[in-house]
Amino acid sequence: MKQTKDLKIHYVPVGELKPAPYNPRKWDKVAEEKLKESIKRFGLIDPFIVNATPKRKNTIIGGHFRFEMAKLMGFKEVPVVYVNIPSLQKEKELNLRLNRNTGEWDLELLKSFDVDILLDVGFDDGDLADIWDEVISVEDDAFDSEKELQKIKSSKIRPGDLFELGTHRLICGDATDEAVVKTLVGKRRADMAYCDPPYNIKLDYNKGIGTNGKYGGTKVDDHKSHAEYREFLRKTMVNALASCKPDCHFFYWCDENYVGLLQGLYTEVGIENRRTCLWIKNSQNATPQIAFNKAYEPCVYGLRGKPFLAEGVTILNEILNKEVGTGNRMIDDIMDIFNIWLVKRLSTNSYEHPTEKPPSLHEKPLRRCTKTGETVIDLFGGSGSTLIACEQMNRKCLMAEIDPIFTQLIINRYEKLTNKKARKLN
Repeated sequence: MKQTKDLKIHYVPVGELKPAPYNPRKWDKVAEEKLKESIKRFGLIDPFIVNATPKRKNTIIGGHFRFEMAKLMGFKEVPVVYVNIPSLQKEKELNLRLNRNTGEWDLELLKSFDVDILLDVGFDDGDLADIWDEVISVEDDAFDSEKELQKIKSSKIRPGDLFELGTHRLICGDATDEAVVKTLVGKRRADMAYCDPPYNIKLDYNKGIGTNGKYGGTKVDDHKSHAEYREFLRKTMVNALASCKPDCHFFYWCDENYVGLLQGLYTEVGIENRRTCLWIKNSQNATPQIAFNKAYEPCVYGLRGKPFLAEGVTILNEILNKEVGTGNRMIDDIMDIFNIWLVKRLSTNSYEHPTEKPPSLHEKPLRRCTKTGETVIDLFGGSGSTLIACEQMNRKCLMAEIDPIFTQLIINRYEKLTNKKARKLN
């Protein structure tokens, strides 16, 4: 064990010390009174831990609660032990370790910490679920794909280019190509496959898409025969499944005419069919040549092995029997548990094609079927909404997109949301 032998106590004016803005501890009135009484009896016998590094000089690492009480009680000077920690990441880690066993956590501030650090200092999966899944939701990022695509006249991105976007990876490549998917995944393995392939509904992407075909085209073939489409889907499923852990969830979006095809393919490649989830959309164009307007999009769900399932799903009977009957749970919360997904579709002008999904739609399967820090693979990136949802929910996304223009669009969207730059890996 490394020992620090030169620690000395200094007495520093209260006004020179600076609380760390990221400190995730909070306290209530009862705790304040108890600490105040302790200080009255014994004084400030526990020194504050303070950074001595020049750029963060006098930043408090440990002792925020005592510091606030010292100010309230009129202390002019307080005992301080200086440590030299130039790295902000290391400073935050020490803050967590010093705070681990005292007080209550401010969940909003804990979200700013790296998941690996939280796990390392003793937080478990349940703690992480409290930090993220109970206090956040996915917000649609008001990203207008059509307008943003019009700004991308050309791209230097080439097939095979691999990028790192924070904790996520993005490759420009074909989802049917085993080598492309292996390059994307590397040594990682996904906990969930979540894919939204072309629907084979004869959209003419090559003539341009969006309002009046203002931009385009792309490498998407949406005019396949039934046999061609079946083989296309099968190859992508095999690649996605090979990229997943033995226990995994599996989601594929499709047109309603292909639900049976996907269910058959699931059985063929080794996925157990479980449900067909329905996204109920709020806006639709009239279809006068067909008796009934289409108001939903199906997502075929299956699994392999025994993957994680969030507690809210596993205790469904308890929720229904106790909470609904007593009126303690809103209907919207209950609906989240079922396979009917009521999520508003944004204005059509915001989408690059009719089957694009808002990021908030992906929150439901992510919350139910993955834990904080787990990995999701999406082999049809499109505008990147799955990656955006994963970013907001602290999941990791492995994404492929065949078109260089759309690959650039995904990068632009990520950078706009996070103010972080993508990094090319090859």
